Parts: sequence; structure tokens; C-alpha cells
Amino acid sequence: MRIAVPVYDESLRIFNNTGHTPFFAIFEQKGAGMFKKIDLLELRENPRANKEASEGCSHKDEEMSEEERIAHAKEHNILGEIISDCAVVLVKKACANTAKVFSQKGIKVCKMDTNCQNAKDSFVFIKA
Repeated sequence: MRIAVPVYDESLRIFNNTGHTPFFAIFEQKGAGMFKKIDLLELRENPRANKEASEGCSHKDEEMSEEERIAHAKEHNILGEIISDCAVVLVKKACANTAKVFSQKGIKVCKMDTNCQNAKDSFVFIKA
């Protein structure tokens, strides 16, 4: 099973706002229980990256025209394409458009603990 985690860079520091993450760290989980192993496969760049938006987006749907809302929602489709081979994405924050795109691609969105700072630790901090 492949798992995506939003990160700043190769340091694997968690990026809080999934939709604008600079990269997704892609991990692969093999085995289960005490035999479970999770390895980093690669980093995938997000063309929607905006490091200034780590704590949240400045754009609000209620402030946009209908045409702008539709265009904005479509921009999120690239996120689903980037991690389309992943079964799970771990997030701290994800807007409704981001969560919808992942759901439509069959990618389960799991919330990680807000105290988690590094992708390698995110698997321990998963909230149900």
C-alpha cells in the first residue's frame, strides 16, 4: 500500500496545508503487525505549491464568483493525479475541494496528529 504525506522538501518536515504542499513524500507499506515495514519511495512535486499557505489558504469560496469557484475546484484535480497510485494520504489540513478530489480518486484521507512534525513519524500519529 502506498501512502502520501505532504512535506516541505527532502527533510520530510510536514507541510500543514495539503493543497499547497511543495511535495508529497510517497511511502510504501509492506507486511502487517510486527512485520510491517514502511519505506520512502520518492518525493513528488506539487505544481500548486505555495509555501506561504502552510497554515491555510487565503482564498475563500464564498468570496468568489461561481465561475471562479468552478475554476478553483478544477485546480485541485492535479492533486489527485499526483498521488493517484496511493491508497492513503495523511493530512493535518485539507480544504473541501482537496478532500473531494482525493475521495473521487479512491484515496482515503486520514488526519494525523497536529503535533507530528516529520513524515517518518506521521504513521505513529494517525487519528482514526
